[in-house]
Order: sequence, then C-alpha cells, then structure tokens
Amino acid sequence: MRPRRRDFARALLRSFSIQGSWNHRAMTGPGMAFALSPLLTRIHADDPAALDAALERHASPFNAHPYLAPVAIGALARLEHEGEDPDTLLRFRSALRAPLGALGDETMWAGWRPFCASAAAIAFLLGFDAVTAAAGFLVVYNLGHFALRLWGLRCGWKAGRGVGAALRRVPFRRLARVFVLASQVLIGALAAILVARVPGGAPSPWIVGVAVGAGLSGYVVPRHISRVALASLLVACLAWFL
Repeated sequence: MRPRRRDFARALLRSFSIQGSWNHRAMTGPGMAFALSPLLTRIHADDPAALDAALERHASPFNAHPYLAPVAIGALARLEHEGEDPDTLLRFRSALRAPLGALGDETMWAGWRPFCASAAAIAFLLGFDAVTAAAGFLVVYNLGHFALRLWGLRCGWKAGRGVGAALRRVPFRRLARVFVLASQVLIGALAAILVARVPGGAPSPWIVGVAVGAGLSGYVVPRHISRVALASLLVACLAWFL
C-alpha cells in the first residue's frame, strides 16, 4: 500500500530524533527503523510478518549525516513499496551510508554552520543584542537544515533506486565551497571589527583587505592553508583585544 502524506510527515518529524538511540553497535540503525516505521506500517499494512521483518532489517547498523538521513528514509521506503528483495535492500542501504555522510559533513558542518555562526557573531559586534543574534543564528541555521531534510525525504522517495544520480545532480560540493569561502571572509571581517574596537586602534581598511584576500585565497591555495591563515589572524586580533 502506498504511504499517505501524513505518513511522510510523521517520518520527517521522527527523523529529528534519529540519533536519540545511537549506540556503538548499530549507530543510527534503531533511529532509522523508528523514522521509517510510519511508512513501513502503511506499506506492509496487510502483512504483519513482513512489517516485523522490515523493521528488524532497518534497525541493523547504519550511519549517515543526520540531516541527509531522510534521503535514505525516502529511498528505502520506495524500494520497500516496490517489493525489492531483502538482500537488495540491505546492499542498497549499505551503499547509501558513505556518500550521505560525506556530503552532509562537507555541506553542513564545514560550510553552512560556520557561515551562520560567523554571521551571527558579526551581527552581535555590530550592535545586535546577544539574544537577537543567537535567535537569528538559530532561525536561519535551522531553516536551512529543515529545508534539507524535507528536500531529502522527497528526493529519496521520488528517485528510489536512482537516488545516487539524483544526488549527483545537486551541486553539494559547490555549495559547500561557497559557504566555506563566505565563512572565511566573514571570519576575516570579524577580526577586522575586533581590531577597530581596540582603544586607540584606527579603523583598518588594510586589514579588511587582508581578511578578504585571505578568504579569496581559498580559490588559489590549498584550503587548509587559507583556514590556518584566517584562524591565526583571528587569534592575534582576539589576543590584542583582550
């Protein structure tokens, strides 16, 4: 039986707690089974034995970035709906782990989160109170992360077995690169603001230029070098400020 819209809504909400039962043996496997349960219950509504087998199958070891886990939830539910055999399901499930983990780490942990945090820090230094800056960070960051979860569930269900090709059509690595570059520039701007606030320190157009140049250097030098340069600049400015 095809899942209904409310089944997908329940699966999406449950995906937020996918790490709630994390353990060293199965990692997020139990959380995956919990999130898939509304969909599997509808798909196997006429066969309780098949439902039990599906839940046990999807509670086996699994690990991926939590924000992209809905991609796997949607794709696995689609294969269950199409009646794929258990061995194919388990192989497909295993193949999803590494790419979903790598794409999520690069896009969200290395790109989106530092970008939002840097923007919030600059907003605070420019005069926003701490509560407003923190609330702005939480709202913007979570809007992006919720949109990614929603898109992932839809993409997984629509693509099914072809979810790998669907993921390759999305420029995740390019987005990550843009967010990393923007974060580098924002961190440099943050350092410049701190320097300008030092008693007796003149506003420093040159240091803004250095900061932007260090950020843009991510295009022409290895990324870890530009990150080290910006981190060193920020630490030096903080030491001067304190």
